[in-house]
Amino acid sequence: MKRLVPEKLLTIIADGALEAKLTKLAAKSGVSGYTVTEARGAGSTGVQSGNLDIDTNILIKIILPESRVAGLLDELERLLKKSYKFKVFVSDVAVLMPQSYERPMDEDLRL
Repeated sequence: MKRLVPEKLLTIIADGALEAKLTKLAAKSGVSGYTVTEARGAGSTGVQSGNLDIDTNILIKIILPESRVAGLLDELERLLKKSYKFKVFVSDVAVLMPQSYERPMDEDLRL
């Protein structure tokens, strides 16, 4: 398993309306990229069925070196303190080709 290198996976669950704001913030924080998918589920805040545009959550996944996690979490916490509603959690992952996660994404790739 020597080929695998530890990194961090930052996951955000948010209302779909926050996608542009959150991905822009991530890109400005120097991440190498992100993946956005639609999410459905239920929890303490109710059911998110995804049947309506106003009832759609997204899942944003970002793999990054541990050295960049604190800065991105600081920015996300600022939004939470401004009453934006989303969930954030960080997990340990192991990746092949860690250099893929070291270089910030190109300006022209940012949405």
